[in-house]
Amino acid sequence: MAASEPIVYQDELDSFGETYPGELSTPSSTPERSNIRVVRRGKGDTTNPNEQLPTRIDADKMAYTGSTGDVYAEGAVVVVRGNQKLLANRIEGNTNTTEYRTANGPYRFLEDDGRTKDLTGDVMTYRSSDGHLDGGITQGWSDPYYIKGEKINYDGAEGHIERGMFTTKHAMAFKHTPDYRIEGEDIKVYPGDKVVIKKPSFYIKNFKVLSLPSYTKSLRGDKKGRVSIFSLIPTPTYNSDDGLGLHGSTDIPMGKSGEAYIDYRWYTKAGFKPKFGYRYFLPWGTASLGYAKESSEYQNETVWVEKTIEFRIDSHTYHIGDSPFTIRGGGNMGYWKEGDVKGSHKQYYGEVSHTPIKLWDGASLRFLGGYQRDYYGYNNVIRSMPYWGVRFGTKISPRLTGWINYNQRNINYNNSPYHFDTTEIPKELVFGGTIKLTRLDDFSVSVKRDMDSGDIDNISYTWHRDLHSFDLYLTYKGHSKNNSWKVSIVGKDF
Repeated sequence: MAASEPIVYQDELDSFGETYPGELSTPSSTPERSNIRVVRRGKGDTTNPNEQLPTRIDADKMAYTGSTGDVYAEGAVVVVRGNQKLLANRIEGNTNTTEYRTANGPYRFLEDDGRTKDLTGDVMTYRSSDGHLDGGITQGWSDPYYIKGEKINYDGAEGHIERGMFTTKHAMAFKHTPDYRIEGEDIKVYPGDKVVIKKPSFYIKNFKVLSLPSYTKSLRGDKKGRVSIFSLIPTPTYNSDDGLGLHGSTDIPMGKSGEAYIDYRWYTKAGFKPKFGYRYFLPWGTASLGYAKESSEYQNETVWVEKTIEFRIDSHTYHIGDSPFTIRGGGNMGYWKEGDVKGSHKQYYGEVSHTPIKLWDGASLRFLGGYQRDYYGYNNVIRSMPYWGVRFGTKISPRLTGWINYNQRNINYNNSPYHFDTTEIPKELVFGGTIKLTRLDDFSVSVKRDMDSGDIDNISYTWHRDLHSFDLYLTYKGHSKNNSWKVSIVGKDF
């Protein structure tokens, strides 16, 4: 084989492997050997300028035509490129084009050993130079969704599924019909930008919730893979304070760096609670303008505030140089209304923290400190609030975890005129633990102590049950103001 050929055998002095009828034969003096490996020569542009990572092919039987670059492999075929792996009964390909086609049975495609992709199907063409793949009927895991389609395509930048279906790992916990799914005639995924689905239908089990001519979901705010394309589905919820409810949301791309957002919640007790507006993604943070009804807790009761035309800017969290220390900040201004209390509100804040300190295996510690200043137009009050805190968590055993948090907000005189953001306990210590009872159940105890008075403000006991696609929480809170039972049901993937 000429030195310029882009393929060499791992042990070319011992064997060139077996050949198939009609293919170029290797020398008869070469002994037969199975599991021959074909390895991409690591010489950069002198071999193939498109090849960025070496490619390895393992098989029980293999043949290679040096003049054309054709490769044939059969029997437990494994094609490996970086963190990608293609498994098949047989592949036919070419080392010059770097394309390999599966034949004679199904394929399995893995990425990160199946953690980010684990797909199976009937046929696939895989181009190892750039990770491009074309598949026929395919189903499996593609983080963060379980997908199924009659045809799939991924060119390294965009994904495409024809007559496909999306659901989540929680909805696919059993083999029967998923708890919820989205079907579409044509699904295109532009990572970091958007998902576009033509003629989508949204299902809960086999009940069609709604159908649309087209659905576009923004992915521009998805920094940690947490954006869900299922958020538009009206998700049933419940909590004791607000009653039965429905929750849904969506984000619509607008321009190159912006999106409109809509989030709605409707409760039998609390009524309709919407959020909507526009957000713009800056290189260093996010700016938004919108309307919202938001809730918090005051003296163990849920309170709601209406934020009318609020503008806010929030930075990303940045490391200070190469140090473990981080910094973030932002500000906002708008008009708030809570019952009879209403007026302008302005705020700015800054915070310094650091990468969590690992004390021992399963235990971490983090400190934080910052400054917040609020201007309330209702009574022309200014609240200055330097604050600091510490967070400690540890895994005591496979079934038991614990935590201790301390928060200190240094308010010398003025507090908020709104219950929504009133600081009830300036110096609070919160500690507790969780014990795993069964595969689906755990029980937690959380204690909050007022460090100024030394009194315990409240103790919460919570039983959590995994309900497949939902989580059930039953909480009894013994509070200094009033005791209460609270029940909530929350969707996992919405």
